Amino acid sequence: MGRHSQTIGHLERSQDDNALRRAIAARLDRAMQKGNISSAKAADLLDVSEDDVLYWRRGITVPPLHAFNRIAKALDLDVHWLCTGQSQQQAQPVV
Repeated sequence: MGRHSQTIGHLERSQDDNALRRAIAARLDRAMQKGNISSAKAADLLDVSEDDVLYWRRGITVPPLHAFNRIAKALDLDVHWLCTGQSQQQAQPVV
């Protein structure tokens, strides 16, 4: 299974799993704070409502993968880490 498939699978499971949603929200919130990106600025960058971003940051909903890709790019982060909490080294299978 490729890294992209793992990321998508993780996001799909997080919709029904409160702990996963909260973990994603915590990483997203921390990354946005560190990058000095407000919810309003993120909403503008992503062409979504500020409420959508606030819901993501609180763990009420999960952003779609395309939003994670844009956020990760804007903050110079690995999208896989942002979605799953795994670094690139953890995500690669040992041969």
